[in-house]
Amino acid sequence: MVASQKKQGGSIIIVSILVAIILMLIPLAESIRFFRPEWVVMVLIYWAMALPRRVSIGFAWITGLLMDVIMGGTLGVFAFSYVLVVYMVLRFHLQLRQYPLWQQALSIMSLVLIVQLISILLSPRTAGWHVWLPAVTSTIMWPFIFAILRKVRRTFQVS
Repeated sequence: MVASQKKQGGSIIIVSILVAIILMLIPLAESIRFFRPEWVVMVLIYWAMALPRRVSIGFAWITGLLMDVIMGGTLGVFAFSYVLVVYMVLRFHLQLRQYPLWQQALSIMSLVLIVQLISILLSPRTAGWHVWLPAVTSTIMWPFIFAILRKVRRTFQVS
């Protein structure tokens, strides 16, 4: 008989998303604001990859709608892009988990590029070369985010 595993740590997942949202809202100097990593996307990707049964497409949709409201953009742009990214992570989470960190980081870059492309296509803002910079900084930050969230997941026994 298989014992049912109790799900715990849901509040940790929510708190990590809220911290990522706060990091997205911190004002940066004009010269470096385009280098801001996609914190929320990276946190969603981590949790979808680590706990695919806990972070769903619905969770990504709600997070995206919250970001749409907070950032004041076109309603549904973040929601759609987060749903698409989380769907792809959930679809390929077993493969992504087996990749070394550098290869995961390259996968993160492609997923962040998808978010940026959707934002360019669906938002009425002008696009310059700087819109691609978050993909680069997110790629650089991924090993650190992965290590921090894995430590949090193990410390608080999020399952």
